[in-house]
Amino acid sequence: MVKKVPEGGYKDIFNCSPATILVMDIDAPFYTILDVNEAYLNATNSTREELVGKSVFGAFPANPTDEVSKNIERTIFSFEQAIQTKKSHTMYNYRYDIPIRGTDKFEERWWTTTNTPILDERGDVVYFIHSPANVTELIKLGEREKAGVEALKNQRKQLYSTFMQAPVGIAIFKGPDYVVELINPPLCELYGQTPEGMIGKPVFEVLTHAKGLGFEELLDDVRLTGKPFRGHDLPAPIYRNGKLETVYLDFVYEPFREDDGSISGVIAVATEVTEQVYARQQLEEAEERARLAVDAVGLGTFDLNLLTGEMITSKQFANIFGYDEPVSRHEYVKVFHPADLESRKKAHEAALDAGKLLYEARVIWPDKSTHWVKVEGKVYYDTAGKALRILGTLLDITGQKKAKEALAESEQLLRSITSAAPTTLWMSDEYGLITYVNQTWIDWTGMPFEAHIGTKWTGHIVEEDKENAAEKFENALLNRSMYEVEFRINHIDGTTHWCVANGRPQYRRDGSFSGYIGACVDITEQKYMQQQKDDFIGIASHELKTPVTSLKAYTQVLERMLQKKGDVREAEMIGRMDGQLNRLTSLIGDLLDVTKINSGKLQFNNQEFDFNTALEDLLEDLQRTTTKHTIVKKLVPAGLIHGDKERIGQVITNLVTNAIKYSPHSDKIIVYTTINDNELTLCVQDFGIGIAKKNLNKVFEQFYRVSGEMQHTFPGLGLGLYISSEIIKREGGRIWVTSEEGKGSTFCFALPIANRNK
Repeated sequence: MVKKVPEGGYKDIFNCSPATILVMDIDAPFYTILDVNEAYLNATNSTREELVGKSVFGAFPANPTDEVSKNIERTIFSFEQAIQTKKSHTMYNYRYDIPIRGTDKFEERWWTTTNTPILDERGDVVYFIHSPANVTELIKLGEREKAGVEALKNQRKQLYSTFMQAPVGIAIFKGPDYVVELINPPLCELYGQTPEGMIGKPVFEVLTHAKGLGFEELLDDVRLTGKPFRGHDLPAPIYRNGKLETVYLDFVYEPFREDDGSISGVIAVATEVTEQVYARQQLEEAEERARLAVDAVGLGTFDLNLLTGEMITSKQFANIFGYDEPVSRHEYVKVFHPADLESRKKAHEAALDAGKLLYEARVIWPDKSTHWVKVEGKVYYDTAGKALRILGTLLDITGQKKAKEALAESEQLLRSITSAAPTTLWMSDEYGLITYVNQTWIDWTGMPFEAHIGTKWTGHIVEEDKENAAEKFENALLNRSMYEVEFRINHIDGTTHWCVANGRPQYRRDGSFSGYIGACVDITEQKYMQQQKDDFIGIASHELKTPVTSLKAYTQVLERMLQKKGDVREAEMIGRMDGQLNRLTSLIGDLLDVTKINSGKLQFNNQEFDFNTALEDLLEDLQRTTTKHTIVKKLVPAGLIHGDKERIGQVITNLVTNAIKYSPHSDKIIVYTTINDNELTLCVQDFGIGIAKKNLNKVFEQFYRVSGEMQHTFPGLGLGLYISSEIIKREGGRIWVTSEEGKGSTFCFALPIANRNK
């Protein structure tokens, strides 16, 4: 027989139930509280008298600590749903705070409430049960978890930011293949890679040059054992600027652990220390070289304790004093020359204040021979300034002393020789200031030696020559090149002399420029003889011009007479004679031009003329002089040129006839022009014998001719290019040549263009 619960038993069950229960009427909008159990009273800190028989919204108004709460609306909605649907309706996770007994404060509470309708026999809702469950701890737990997750996210962001901004290289390699999960810019730069090129790839698939060098085994050991590895100054291959080089690294491999403590990879932290390693190696090498140098130069070393008087010396130190092995300080002092003991004592006393010890003295060896020694040292002090010790070196300078004496004698001999020399000798420093002149220059200028030292030397040059001499010297000084110039100086006796000065740049042992050593030769006699030669050539050329002109006229008349008589052979011979007279006339003209140039009497009739028109006419005439060569013209519109049309034509004629003469096996000459920066350039290119590179700077000199076997093959005095050069210079232009021996030459000159808008 099943035992039944007594009528009053259900009331006991209701009151003793741990679930919070409130029985309410369906009398909307009041929803009167019909009954309440003890669990509800305890949960809400209420009393039965405060609740039973009252409207639920009167007993529990809107949340007193949350003005924006919608709990009343949500509650009414839940009540209506339960009544209308006749099914339970649950309100989840809403806040309603309860009063704290004995205070005017409230305690935060969160609830999840189920409203369950109770039906009668007809199925109508007669009342319903309101059963709230306290879920405050669950809500708080959820909030803490959410806050923890957010904090973890922020922590990871900060960690990532710190990771990416770290000044050292950091990376995370995951799994047995060491796939790059994360890598920061410093490590990418060290590897010579980009983050995109490494992330998601096994590290040794990217850094293939690092395979098989032991790094895989180091990573395996860290990942499998959990023991970190620290490497110091270890070499590693790295690709930089397209080539493989060895760098030195300090790096750490640490195990990467997951939240559960398992090791899933390795954290690598690396710093390049190549410079430090090289610096240490260089320091060690320097120390070794210093030690070897000390031994090589016979330098002795000592350490003197000023408090105890004890002195430690090297074996070389003892040898310099004449001992086979180091001895006491007293023994060393004994062998000093008596005459030097006082100066030695004063040097030691001065060193205590100055911090440096320096003196020279003589020592007498057991064999009675005397040797000079040089002692140098540094004084070391304690924090109170008291001298503690002297560390220093000792050097046998006996040989140096003898060498200085010999050098002094040699310098005196050299000074005597240079003073007796008829040629001026001079020296300057790297700034061009005079550091030495010999007696000859002093005799020429009448100024004492001291007056020349530290000064420029152009003060005695004739005023008209001073600017040119100074400019050439400044250019030579700037370019560290050979210096040569001619000028006139005023002698102390009132006469004017021509000189040629030259100088050779000098360099110190370290390769730095130290100045010039040079000479100045009196060439007055040579200048006089040159003038006489020029005068003779001028007179001879002028005197030859008249009879040659007459001979040429008679030859032309004779040639025409023979042609009329039908004596063709004789006329041809006379024609050849006329050609030779033309050549002689040209040579005489060159000689006359040279004498005019040297005397400054070469006349110019400058005016504006159309360059291309003059050039076309001239090239047409020159083409008639040769049947073997074709003159190819490549000309640009040139416009007007201001200059002497005839003199410039003389230059062009000379360049073209030379091109024809020196390219006997070629069949063309190219003449072309260009314009750049208001400057017209004309070039004549041949494909002949060319000029050796060493002779290019000589072709514009007087009387220069092709040297060697070619000298007699091509006739001429070697004056044409010199005259052409002088004409172009006097027209304000430039002239130059480029050539390759055996392939031909290109002679060019450039002239300023007149206003092209005229």
